[in-house]
Amino acid sequence: MSTKAVLLVADISGFTKFMRQHAVATSHAKQIIVRLLKALMHVAEAPLKIAELEGDAVFFYAASEGGEEVAATAARVKNQVINFFSTFNKEVEEINRLQTCSCDACDQVSALKLKQVLHVGNVEVEQIERFEKLFGVDVILVHRMLKNTLPSREYVMMSAPMYDAFGGFFDLEPERRKERFEGLGEVDVLVFYPQRIAKNWQPETEQPSRPSLLHRMAWRFRISVTFMLELLGSRRSHPAKGNLSKKI
Repeated sequence: MSTKAVLLVADISGFTKFMRQHAVATSHAKQIIVRLLKALMHVAEAPLKIAELEGDAVFFYAASEGGEEVAATAARVKNQVINFFSTFNKEVEEINRLQTCSCDACDQVSALKLKQVLHVGNVEVEQIERFEKLFGVDVILVHRMLKNTLPSREYVMMSAPMYDAFGGFFDLEPERRKERFEGLGEVDVLVFYPQRIAKNWQPETEQPSRPSLLHRMAWRFRISVTFMLELLGSRRSHPAKGNLSKKI
């Protein structure tokens, strides 16, 4: 089925470096990334749907269905771009306040940032058992947009067609760029940064409360038990060299 759709990829910057830790930190890093991805998934609202989970990113799409104009679909997505930044940053702050561990991963949560790329175009939606799979050049383009020349790790980048569908982006002046993407050539893109976006929104007056002891203990228990289960699973999958030598 072919349809016009808004495509959004919310990607966690710093994922690769974050995962290059020793055993305990790597296990904790995975739990932190999972928690952050879940937070983004839970805050998403219609018409956005999850197309795929992609390691350190969530690929969303919003199809223009029932004769709805793409501009109407885009209008329902635009505020969610802000919500994703807000939710991600709140979750990072919450994990920091839990203060349960001093491993490299738990100490470096604040280094994780969120970037979002958006495009609008035609997609083919195929049903594969209970999953919907998106195909098309525009799907490729929105993913290639993550591989750009921006020095920043925290931004919103959108294609010119997406910007037009939005009808502007909260009266902000964009940084206009031309990016060359593999196999697709040069593309006009517009970039916005969270610091400037935040100025158009009312700051929150309510101060976040310190997590309860029970909350901190529950998080500590979760990441510790997960590490132990992974460790036991690894040992069962890879017997000690001494045991191997006896079998040879």
